[in-house]
Parts: sequence; C-alpha cells; structure tokens
Amino acid sequence: MQVRAARALLSLALGGLAVAGPAPVAARGARGAECVGRYADTLSAMKAAAREREARPAADYVYCLRATAVYEHLSYGRGGKLRRQYYTKTRHGTGFAYGARGGESLVATNHHVVDFPEVTGEDTELEGVPAGSRRVREEVRIVSSEAEPEAPGQHALSAVVSDEALDVAVLSTPTKLRTLPYRTGSARDLRVGDAVLVRGFPLGAFPAANAGRVIAVGQRDLDRGWDHEDFAVDALLNLGSSGSPVLAVSCTTGEPELVGIYHAGYKGAQGLNVVVGIDQVRGLLEGLRASPREVAARDPGVDRASARAVLAKGPVVMPFGGRVVRAELSGGGVRFSLLDASYPLSTRVELAVLDTGPRSGPGGDELSEALWEQLGLVLHYRRVEEERESASASSARARVEEHIRDREEEQADLIAAAEAGADGLALIGGAVRDPATGTAAPDARTPRGAPPPPARTRGLRQTVAP
Repeated sequence: MQVRAARALLSLALGGLAVAGPAPVAARGARGAECVGRYADTLSAMKAAAREREARPAADYVYCLRATAVYEHLSYGRGGKLRRQYYTKTRHGTGFAYGARGGESLVATNHHVVDFPEVTGEDTELEGVPAGSRRVREEVRIVSSEAEPEAPGQHALSAVVSDEALDVAVLSTPTKLRTLPYRTGSARDLRVGDAVLVRGFPLGAFPAANAGRVIAVGQRDLDRGWDHEDFAVDALLNLGSSGSPVLAVSCTTGEPELVGIYHAGYKGAQGLNVVVGIDQVRGLLEGLRASPREVAARDPGVDRASARAVLAKGPVVMPFGGRVVRAELSGGGVRFSLLDASYPLSTRVELAVLDTGPRSGPGGDELSEALWEQLGLVLHYRRVEEERESASASSARARVEEHIRDREEEQADLIAAAEAGADGLALIGGAVRDPATGTAAPDARTPRGAPPPPARTRGLRQTVAP
C-alpha cells in the first residue's frame, strides 16, 4: 500500500501538478514554459527517460544506512570489583553512491548520520548512555529499512573522509553499488522557485521521493559546529532523510543534476528544510580530503618552533583544567606554571613543568602533551582572532572554544593526579630547576598535602621546594 501510494504521489509531482510553476516568462525550446534560469520551475521539464527512472518508488542509487555504536561504561561494585556495562546506540539515515575509488564504491551522507562521540559527557550526551562511557565499536551498514534485523550479508561501509563543518561524510564499500546516474550541477545557479526532488529514507522506514521548491538561497549555517552555505526547500522531509541527494532539472538537457545534500530541518516547522549546496562539497567528494579549515579546526596541533617564537616575545597565560597556566621560555626549555587558584589575586605557582625534551614516564608525557596541545589551541585562537571579522572567523573561534571546553575535565584530572602524587606525575610537583642556571625558581612550591618529590628526573629537572 505504501509503495503504491508513493508511486502515485511521485507521478503527480513529476507531471508538474505537485509543484505548480508561475506563468511563463521566457521561452527556451520545448521547456520554455518552465525555464528561465539554469534550472526548471517544475519537474515536468524532466526528460522522459529520467522521469520514468525517478517515478520508481526506490532510486537504485540511494541507500538506507544504519550507523551503530557500542559504548562501555566502567564502574566499581561491592568489594571494589570492576563492572563493565555496554550500551548500543543505533540511528538510520540516507546515503547515495556517486563513484568509485580503487575498486570500492563511494557513498556520500551527512557527518552527523555516522558520527558518534568518543566519550559521552555534558556536551556529548547520548540518550540512554551514562556520561563517561567510551565508544568501543562503531559500524555502518546498508540495510533495506530500519526494520531489517542484523544479518551477516549486509554491506559494511568504512569511513573515508568526514567534514564536520560541511556536515558531509564519504564512506566506501568493496561491494559494487549502482551510482548516481546524473551529473553534478551548481547550487549557485539555483533561484527561488526552482523545483527540486529529494530521494531518501524518511525515518529509515521506506524509500521515498519528495518534491518541493527552493524558497531561499545563500543561507549561512553556523549551528552545531557547522560552517557552510545552505539553500532552503519546502519539501516535506523527516528524520532519516539526512544525507539524501537533492536534484534539480537542467533547462538545457532536461536531465536531473545533483545540486545539494539535505542535512537539517527547523524544529517545529513543516516544509522548512536546509540543503548543503553541492559547490562546497565537490572538492571533498572528488578529492576525498577534508578542507584545510576543517583539519585545522578539528586538531590545530602545535608547531613547537612557532610557539617558542611567540613565547620569546613574552609569557602566554592560558586556561587549563579550570585553572590558569603561564607558559614561558626558561633556559633551554618551556616552563608551564600552574598558578594559584586565587589568581589573579595571587601569582604563586602551585606546580610547574619544565619541558626540555624527553619526559618522565607515561603520566608525565600525558601532562606535558596536554599542556602543549592547550598552548597550540590558544595560539590558534589568537591567530583566528586577528583575522578580518567574518562569519567564518566567528565560527572558527567558536569551534576552538568548544575544543578547549571539551578538554577541561581531562585537564582537571591531570592536575588532581599531579597534586595527589599519582604514578608518573608524582615528580612534577615542587620547584623546577632551571638547567641554564642550576637554581630553583623562587615562586615554585610543593603542592599542599603532597609528599616532597625526589630530587630529579630525566627531562623534568626538579628540586624539593624549601
């Protein structure tokens, strides 16, 4: 019944009844009544062969994707016994095959369809999964619908590249898939009023086609860490349609062209949905590389030579684990000083790390690397802050701020471990001996309540504070 109804509705849409066009303005061959710009005002401008193909209930190049993640949650029970509990999260979305690489089919979808947080927490909540759970397994498979049970024969997909700012991901499978039979068009040439066709799996329930019109163009999307330009359509779309290809009919050829990927809708609004314009996505789909902006935002990294050059001009004060750390050159190394919790009322140093090269054990490595990573983020933020004010610069700053917030809890744990004298970190508290002068820094002191550390350790040279 659902299939017959979908076929009837689609036939109406393709006949031009579901998307009525305005009165003719200009003529262009046989499709003059529907065409003014590059794309048609109604789907009836589609060539007969393409119209017949798209009148089928299921598009053979569009697939229902099932993304699954398993989380492990650790806790302690009676007698200190470690408990391991596991939680499975599943979501469905849409993907479409568009090409091949090295004998494997390539499938495009949305980043948010296949992305699960590595660890759940305040900013990465998953319904039904306790905070502090770690992702231990994830997979994406092609299924016929959300009702299909797990089975060994389902086609598994592997991640190739993902761009959070664009909300686009590319997956691959060794299975030969039918691919999109149309050329890639240009969202820049869309006009308000142009007709579009969206092929997907609403709610993951069944394949469907939705017709609509372009109702707005050039919409900047900066929500949820995104940073791209959308166009809006009035097609009635649902959850599960994320990742659907959006087609428009060329006035020149009568063939559908890929003009975007549907990725979001407004809450509480029907027929108000946004599509990532294909022009921004083309480079990722063809080159299989995330944009340099995305790579930098995801992990700016730290060029230590450049950081030292900045520190040569003066200390850098930065947040770290809810506290304040001062980074500065000291002799032949970089010294990170954790300032008193009452800073800026007090500038006393609670503990310090002098990084001169090799570090002490896994704990010391972790703390030192966390300090360097934070310095890299702060310097990256300042570079972005110096750029000309724009929506992209504002979004880039927001994403760096998000990265800094994401690391705060882990950083606070490292501080607490150092103050408590945990393995690998017990040697960090206390004054730091400057290798250049051989003297202890006067403002460094042993953390309150912690035992005096040993005199020195390789890479982190220290003396017991008086």
